[in-house]
Amino acid sequence: MTKKLLAIALGTAATIGMAHAAPPTFYAGGDIAGFKSKIEDKSGIAPDVSGSAKATSLRLRGGMHILDWLDAELHIVLPQDKEYSSAGGSNKVKTQVFGAFAKPNTNVGPVNLYGLVGFAQSKMEFGGGGGSETESGVAYGVGVQYPFTKNLSGSIDYVHYLKKSNFGGIGIDVTNSAISAGVLYTFK
Repeated sequence: MTKKLLAIALGTAATIGMAHAAPPTFYAGGDIAGFKSKIEDKSGIAPDVSGSAKATSLRLRGGMHILDWLDAELHIVLPQDKEYSSAGGSNKVKTQVFGAFAKPNTNVGPVNLYGLVGFAQSKMEFGGGGGSETESGVAYGVGVQYPFTKNLSGSIDYVHYLKKSNFGGIGIDVTNSAISAGVLYTFK
């Protein structure tokens, strides 16, 4: 009987909390991203083509403010073709990322501090006949957002999009991450 009453009380509290929540608001924006694809050759085949491709790219984001402390956010990092190693010739990679995140956040004065926790998919096209591989994994990050006006704000964040051993079964370990700065427009 006590468990039933507890379940009813929790259900009622959740319903009341949702009923009093503000309607969701949507936002969209863009960032300049310092994107890095770190590639470690674990194949054991010479030459060792380990290296890092560092590109300046555009990241598009959009989201929905669900609760006072929680947003849902999508990221698209547009691909850039960059060299990661010159061993045995020019080794290039073009990386594109799609990510979906829960974004818990809190206000500290006028600044909003946030975290990002979710999943991302990285599609990497390797030059020189290396082909294309796609992998998914857990992604996370942290950032800060500052409102300039009621609808416009700026943000800076770091996101770790992927860390994968034996990426695509081709004998390399891959780490994709980005440091980004940009603006968001909230539709109110």
